[in-house]
Amino acid sequence: MEKKKSSLLTAILLAIITVIYTVLVCVTDRKPIGPDGTVVGFAAMNGRFSAAIGVNLMWDSITDVMMALTILTAASFAVIGLVQLVRRKKLSKVDTPVIGLAAVYVVVGILYFAFDKIAINYRPFILPGESAPEPSFPSSHVMVVCTIMCTAIVAWAKVTEDNRVLYNVLRIAAAIIVLITLGGRIAAGVHWLTDIIAGVLYAATLTAIYVAVLDRIKQD
Repeated sequence: MEKKKSSLLTAILLAIITVIYTVLVCVTDRKPIGPDGTVVGFAAMNGRFSAAIGVNLMWDSITDVMMALTILTAASFAVIGLVQLVRRKKLSKVDTPVIGLAAVYVVVGILYFAFDKIAINYRPFILPGESAPEPSFPSSHVMVVCTIMCTAIVAWAKVTEDNRVLYNVLRIAAAIIVLITLGGRIAAGVHWLTDIIAGVLYAATLTAIYVAVLDRIKQD
């Protein structure tokens, strides 16, 4: 019972912080420091960050690889869920953590497309091959990679419960992918600092909600 309450409170707290943070970025120190005069929240802080980091498109490419590995991870769970469904004949008999991931992926997809249409911040510069500024808040790489890999670590604990060595290998690999993505998006300079922080917050919130729901199902 205590674990269920703790995970639920963590999820609620993170959700509140994420919403407040998003609102603050929308209303605080918004100035036209982006390309083509686009307006950016927390302009002073973001401007200093962008000037200090510069641009490194090599890291942008590296994080694209991390994103591809993350999508493959999500696809592997889709395969696992399909195999379990075929073997066990009923959706209710598919591992709950695997079913839960499907809901997480849907929410991530909705957020990804929503923020692509509702531009809170635009990128610090126009990427090669693009003709206009692109939405930058939150960092989609950070949000997607951190959410999928962190929830994967939770789900792997169930899927690989008979093979702890495999679980540890997968967990370490996931952590490395997350760290490379975070460091890479910072080094690439293709986002403002607020956008990277937002990616982490949205990912942490979704992961916490996923854990809270699983804890509730286990203890009910």
